[in-house]
Amino acid sequence: MNDPLLQPFQTRNLTFKNRMVHAPTTLNMSDAKGYATPKSVGAYEALAAGGFGAVCVGATNVRWDGLINERMLGLYDDTYIISHREMVEVIHHNDALAGIQLFYGGLIPGVGATFPIEPGKGWIPGTVSWGPTGKYPIGNQQPGVVPTETYKELVESFAQAGRRAREAGYDYVSYHFCHGSLPHVTLSLLENSGRNDEYSDNFLFCEQILQRTQELCGKDFPLIPRMCCDENYEEGYDVAYFVDNYATRLHALGIDAMDCTFGSMLPAKSRNPEVASGEYIGGGFYVPNMVALDKLKELRTLLQAKGIDMPLMGSCNTNTPEHMRTIIGEGAADFYASCRQSLDDPDFPRKIAEGREDEIRKSTRTGASLMTGNIFAKGIAGSAQNAAFGRDREYRLIPALKKKRIYIAGGGSGGMEYAITAHERGHDVTIFEASGQLGGVMAWAGNYKTLPNMEQIAYQPDWHKLMVAKAGIAVRLNEVLTRETVLAEKPDVVVVATGAQPAMPSVPGLNEAIAAGFACTIDTALSKGLDTLPAGPLVVWGAGEGIELALDLVQSGRSIRLLDPADKLVPAAYIGSRAGAVNRWMAKVGLASEQNVALEEVHSGQVLVRHADGRKETIECAALIVAPGRVSYNPLSSQLHNTGVQVQVVGDARSPRSYGNAIHESAYLARQV
Repeated sequence: MNDPLLQPFQTRNLTFKNRMVHAPTTLNMSDAKGYATPKSVGAYEALAAGGFGAVCVGATNVRWDGLINERMLGLYDDTYIISHREMVEVIHHNDALAGIQLFYGGLIPGVGATFPIEPGKGWIPGTVSWGPTGKYPIGNQQPGVVPTETYKELVESFAQAGRRAREAGYDYVSYHFCHGSLPHVTLSLLENSGRNDEYSDNFLFCEQILQRTQELCGKDFPLIPRMCCDENYEEGYDVAYFVDNYATRLHALGIDAMDCTFGSMLPAKSRNPEVASGEYIGGGFYVPNMVALDKLKELRTLLQAKGIDMPLMGSCNTNTPEHMRTIIGEGAADFYASCRQSLDDPDFPRKIAEGREDEIRKSTRTGASLMTGNIFAKGIAGSAQNAAFGRDREYRLIPALKKKRIYIAGGGSGGMEYAITAHERGHDVTIFEASGQLGGVMAWAGNYKTLPNMEQIAYQPDWHKLMVAKAGIAVRLNEVLTRETVLAEKPDVVVVATGAQPAMPSVPGLNEAIAAGFACTIDTALSKGLDTLPAGPLVVWGAGEGIELALDLVQSGRSIRLLDPADKLVPAAYIGSRAGAVNRWMAKVGLASEQNVALEEVHSGQVLVRHADGRKETIECAALIVAPGRVSYNPLSSQLHNTGVQVQVVGDARSPRSYGNAIHESAYLARQV
């Protein structure tokens, strides 16, 4: 197969071995002063080893007062060069080009602050929050205005950082001219409107940065700016304006390629009511796959119409090889620039090259990608699915000194992650799964028909199941691991990964209604399939968990009453960033959660409820679906006290949280046993 992703590409000054590039991604793995650390070197080493044509080191600050996180890399003076040389070395050792993105915060500092901050300041001491006018605050809600002289100083700061990058050995320099940074908001027709100095020319700041870098590094030193090519705001610039006013000037400077992004963090009204401007940046769970594809094609068409043959990098909401191939298809980009997918599986380019696409750990995009905090505040980047990312050197698998027999109770995310890791270390592993299939909650949690992208939830259990099968790990389905089995077969270690179960309320008639089939839990409804629900009106009790279920049923044409016992609707934690879209779609179809509704009694065909004002109501319905929240289910560990067996508890069996917690705990513990 002549795979387009594997074809080399020549820009003006660079040769890429393939069309897959790790996009500059803020990792926040420096030391407290911004120097590279073994953690950051290990992360970029893992990315380069994965087979990318180029790996671009993420947002590296050019001046301290522009920090948005205390662990951002810096290139503040020449003493930083030596620590960057180590990152360049490991990237080059793995046959990838090394790039670096230069950054200055602008309006972003202050995002994630958990305490009051002074006007114009960020949450990190010595940082500032300011823009060309300060009309559209992002971090600090009282930003300052950048003086003319500061703009000129920052041009030099960017250029000197570019010189240091070249001395460190980087093959090219990228620039963070996007996503709310000062260069981007200076480009903005919204934030930069009304200045009366030379920087009222929105493009001048970016232009001067590039020109001064070329003066210091030479015009043949490759520059690949990451540009916001469409603000996606009402009264903001669009692709056509960008091409006419910015792209032509970029091309005249002789850049090697343009890394294309779309959308902004400004608090302004989005042009597309269904996809907020900011969702083009990171791509939320519900955001359409390849959301930027049409804009990429429009950009390419308009550039060609002006006779501009500029290599383009493109991305956003791509997590399958076919998505990636489409991004670099006819009339689109020349490179696929990967961000989140890189963290979830840094080896995916090598797997494509080796014909192992089925082994790619495709991103679920469920909003749990940052297990160690918000990258705009006090966290480092990571992956819910891939616990090793960011710990790449310390998490390298080391063969066990002594082979142990490990029994795992539960074949969900935590159980399978533990099994795969322990098996790779040389242990003898057996999974006991009470049901007839592996996968746990995530195997059926996406069984909705009308909500977009739900199939992605199954990507993770599907990967786990494939790797369990390929490894030949023993699996005993339809079998509960009991104390008696443990005592009889004498494993060395028992891992309890039995997950959580519904926190069922004590309601007269509910158990009988479940036994009769009139009532069921959300787990049963989804695992069996919503088509198995009887015809007629339905009641969903428990909106925190049941909100997506109710919405999907209404959009499928069902009549629904959505009831919730709490004073205020609080969506379950795993719904997270999806809640905004859910609320918007609920309003569109006229679905509302009725709050403060207690479930009093359940009879066949009837549900008796009590409202906040004390009024009781009998609701006739075809079925009741109960979504009462979760409690840990761990019947085994206490039974194994004083048996001499080592017991470890992971995931929701410890405490109901996300599948990412289960994976991370299992990945850690399986490396210690």
